[in-house]
Amino acid sequence: MPTSDFHNISSVVALIYQLQPSSVLDIGCGFGKYGVLIREYLDVWNERLTPDSWRTNLVGIEACERYRNPILDYVYSKVHYGEAQTVVPTLGNFDVVLIADVIEHLEKKDARKLVEECFARSPVVIVSTPLEFSPQRDLLGNTYEVHRSWWRAEDFPADVHLRTIRMISCNIFVASREPLGEDVMALTDPADYVYLRSRRKLGFVGLPLSLALRSLCRLLS
Repeated sequence: MPTSDFHNISSVVALIYQLQPSSVLDIGCGFGKYGVLIREYLDVWNERLTPDSWRTNLVGIEACERYRNPILDYVYSKVHYGEAQTVVPTLGNFDVVLIADVIEHLEKKDARKLVEECFARSPVVIVSTPLEFSPQRDLLGNTYEVHRSWWRAEDFPADVHLRTIRMISCNIFVASREPLGEDVMALTDPADYVYLRSRRKLGFVGLPLSLALRSLCRLLS
């Protein structure tokens, strides 16, 4: 189906908002949920209400053209219909690539190649995928919906920096060429809440203490 796990929404949107990218590639955009939210919080949130004022280059890729709908036509700058592993090499560079509940639909070798292609075009790749292999048939008669592999942290290139956010039924992997700032967080980890609240209470001078409190929370969890 052209949708994905709703438990991941707030974390994915928070991460992208904190990264403040000027360009985003949404692989497997489906119904367009993340496109709407990315457009809202990168443009509309900044009082850029109409398409003529939008600044974010938001590009989607969707393998199943039957999923095309008015949402995609409105919120995305451009949507390419075809297999991501074929389309991505034809595109330019992006600040962030989002692969939300998609990578499990590829054979492992194709998934690894796709991630490598994404890193050739972006410094940050966000992947959400089931915690373990979860069989799925060709829903809606769409063979692209079949689950073919299980993506894990060790499947990323060895030279990238990786943070794993464990959700109810999925992992969200935040992979980057360089370490991301301390303020890039999903706000699902209690330690991040402690960090953010202490930063707000103590201000900039409290940064070392805030970092120490977060480290202590993670150590004790």
